[in-house]
Amino acid sequence: MVAIALAIPAAAHAAPKPKPTAPTIATSSPAVTFGKAVTISGTTTPNTAVTLRSDAYPFNNAFGKVSTVTSNATGAYSFTVTPDTSTHYRADVKGAQSTVAPLAVRWKVTRSVSTKRPKRGKRVLFSGLVSPAHVGGTASIQRNTGGVWKTVKTTTLAASTATSSAYSVRIRVRRTGTYRVRVEGDGAHDAGNSSRVKLTVH
Repeated sequence: MVAIALAIPAAAHAAPKPKPTAPTIATSSPAVTFGKAVTISGTTTPNTAVTLRSDAYPFNNAFGKVSTVTSNATGAYSFTVTPDTSTHYRADVKGAQSTVAPLAVRWKVTRSVSTKRPKRGKRVLFSGLVSPAHVGGTASIQRNTGGVWKTVKTTTLAASTATSSAYSVRIRVRRTGTYRVRVEGDGAHDAGNSSRVKLTVH
């Protein structure tokens, strides 16, 4: 009997899985007022798990996990964040990561005045809140003079709530002008300005 040897083809090797594409990353705004949301988005390999990581001020490179989503069929992904302080963000996929995207957070400064039509030489009360809490910080009452904001009086921020500090200060108004309240940045937060108000002397 003649033995017939049948050639058995070697099992085909599975093609190596391509390395994930390093994610791109961008913020919808480079700075945001405290309490407001920002979108962080980018692209990577389609249908891939993307993990957003954050490193808040003072930026010690300890990127903690924020959330994970899966990129869509075109590789796009997005997250919505509402940071308390200025923060650096990074997007990670298995085997690759994005560059770092910085996001600055401004103080939120509210402002009210006791009157918008003071008598000449009378005092006007400025009051409001600064968020997040910044007890011991300084709020500056500023007047616009020839296009330049000049500080006319400062006051120290006092405790109010767990998330905000308060200010209350009177200034003497002798002529019509436009005013605002400003709180300077401290590293964790960028400077914040209140809305403007025109005081009309009569």
